[in-house]
Amino acid sequence: MFRMICLALSLLLFAPSSVWAEPATNGKKAQAQQKRAAKPAKGRKGGAKATTPTFEHPPFMGYLLMDLQSGQILEAQRDTQSYIPASVSKVPSTLAALHILGANHRFVTSLLSPAPVVDGELQGDLILVGGGDPSLTMPGLIDLAHQLQTLGIHRIRGRFLFDESAMIPETSISTEQNDEESYNQGLSALSLDPNRVRVRWMIGRNGQLLTQTNPNLGDIALTLGPTSRTGPTLTYLGGTNVEQWRLNPHGAKSGWDWVPVKRPGRHTAMAFREYCRQNGLILPEPEPGHPPSNATILASRASAPLQELADSALAHSNNFWTEMIGIMAASRLTGHPQSATSAAKVLSDWIMAQLPQVDWSGFHLTNSCGLSSTSRMTPRQMVAILLLANAAPIGERSYASMLPVSGWKGTLAGRFAGPDTSFRVWAKTGTILYGKALAGYLFTRQNRRLVFAIFASDMEKRKAFDANKGQHSGNDIHRGRAWNNHATGQINALVERWLKNY
Repeated sequence: MFRMICLALSLLLFAPSSVWAEPATNGKKAQAQQKRAAKPAKGRKGGAKATTPTFEHPPFMGYLLMDLQSGQILEAQRDTQSYIPASVSKVPSTLAALHILGANHRFVTSLLSPAPVVDGELQGDLILVGGGDPSLTMPGLIDLAHQLQTLGIHRIRGRFLFDESAMIPETSISTEQNDEESYNQGLSALSLDPNRVRVRWMIGRNGQLLTQTNPNLGDIALTLGPTSRTGPTLTYLGGTNVEQWRLNPHGAKSGWDWVPVKRPGRHTAMAFREYCRQNGLILPEPEPGHPPSNATILASRASAPLQELADSALAHSNNFWTEMIGIMAASRLTGHPQSATSAAKVLSDWIMAQLPQVDWSGFHLTNSCGLSSTSRMTPRQMVAILLLANAAPIGERSYASMLPVSGWKGTLAGRFAGPDTSFRVWAKTGTILYGKALAGYLFTRQNRRLVFAIFASDMEKRKAFDANKGQHSGNDIHRGRAWNNHATGQINALVERWLKNY
């Protein structure tokens, strides 16, 4: 397998930077078939049935297709040009993390104390220590509390501390995105469910604001405030112990929304404290702190193996899980807590060190998950990463088996779902306004195994969108989605042509 990868990389390195060749079967007959496919088919009632559009070789797209067995480059266009990879960034991030931490690595959340238990009383501090588990949920906290109960602890004499020092806490995944977006939550080694709360509100006839958060921990507060009619429904105002949000009075008088938690460490500690209170164990207000060197573990809860977490993160393109996994892997590799930005640099350097023959010009990951318009990658670089991923199993599985699968799994469950394409595309999707991507492996009906990367980006339109705060403009978003829909159609057409002709 290693020799095959070396051969493929050598062909990748020394092939012309932009080649394109129609397969031998794509002559006049294939061209006639493409023309027929471009015409809308008639349904039983005479209506037009949707068809995949004809591939138009759009100038905003670059791609590379390679035979996985021989390393032969079958088709390529603008394959050394840099594009926005979006969530395709999750491939190098998770690949690096799986190798650095190991497929069976588990993230552990613990309760520690340096003090003994005497007659049901803990004689000192109780410390909740986060281990970077992205999958920690309320049942996990309940499990920790039950373990305390089995030790016979009914009260504590000291403080209740929380430790999130295994990584550098941040109030958002991406500074490029709006603070208000529910997918732009805070990051902490002590995170919960996945750092979002549901907020309900109602403005009474007298203008009084009534709110409810779920879970209701007292650390999220909404107030009515002056804002423009076109402003966002909720605006983050900051806060330390209580996160302050402003509700737009010009919007709906009642409703609900997901609110991203900006200080997850304290929020998780508050949730644990509330559950303990409901079960008779009263804990003090949580404070940040660290366990002393003589502390012992009272209770612990481990995540599923990293291989399973990565599988879910890739299948469903989970930004939060991927970011947490990437940060913890980089922290382990360096021996120091990392932020989202520094972790992406560490993982990028690791990937590049594994493939020193590749031209990495322009390669840049702003964060691990791809929630960024400033990350850059070429189709040729991505194919090299996919060759590395295919070189050896990850634990007991191949890396390809963790990717979305056409017609079956994750973000490809409803895509390429026809009888000729289902289960033939195993690839990671990527989506950001004015940026679409798809990269992975193809299994053709002729039993050929192919590796590919397709990127589509309009850098100028994306730059204008960011500059104009387009996230708050319905018209800007509509135009961006229309561009994305066209790009998706072109990607689909190209992949379906590949599956048909090879």
